Amino acid sequence: MKTKVILSMVVVLAILGSIYFFVNRANQTIVQTYTPRPYVWDFEMDYLQHIVLSLPRENLSESFVKHEDRLFYFDVENGPKVDMQRWGGGIPLLLSGPGSERIIADNVTDAQLTEYGFDNPSLTAVLTLDDGTVYEIEVGDSNPSGTTYYTRLIGNNKVYIVDKSWYEVISGIVSNPPYVPATFTVERPTVSQTEISAGGTVIITVQVTNEGDLPGSYDVNLKINSEVVQTKTVTLEAHASEALTFSVTEDAVGTYVASVDARTVTFVVK
Repeated sequence: MKTKVILSMVVVLAILGSIYFFVNRANQTIVQTYTPRPYVWDFEMDYLQHIVLSLPRENLSESFVKHEDRLFYFDVENGPKVDMQRWGGGIPLLLSGPGSERIIADNVTDAQLTEYGFDNPSLTAVLTLDDGTVYEIEVGDSNPSGTTYYTRLIGNNKVYIVDKSWYEVISGIVSNPPYVPATFTVERPTVSQTEISAGGTVIITVQVTNEGDLPGSYDVNLKINSEVVQTKTVTLEAHASEALTFSVTEDAVGTYVASVDARTVTFVVK
């Protein structure tokens, strides 16, 4: 009997101990330490006013300036606006300061700068803010695995490593500048006559314009009553226009709808 009582008390004490343990753990505050990633440089992207990007090893460079409309343009005389589909807010954000994987050198020596490829940088950037503050950046070689690039801010003795995706996007702005691609518009076609005799010929004229910043080609399809009857290819320089003419002969009497890019004109055969 005494043994049974003792065993019962042991079980009760074990249960109470378990309850105390779990309740006590639930009330404990779990403290996690978080170390933010260092930034090679850091500023508000809205303050960015002027950008000069260079690829010294490829002898390429591009510069951009922000206009009063708060959009960036190529910094040349009458320079066009950058292609917003490629530029958006992403490029200024990336240039406002990349997060670094880690700092790999403090108080870097000249020998280390050479070792990391800064004697002949793969990328340089000069970023000017609207208050005149200038940030000069150099990107050296990639690391042996090719996943990061050695990066530094001129005047700072630290060398950081930055993910290769940052380098690829920024260098791509130089190697493949963000011009608006060839973009074609077609005006409403016109006809030489609105009425012709059966077997007669009507001349259909359409004006095509390349509104983009790069040259390109465009296939212009002429439809008669929704059926493609002729196709002409036009090649235009940036912001150039050309008038194309189509000669159409119809034998059957009736009304015909000529269309190019869904823009229509009507003529009648009698």
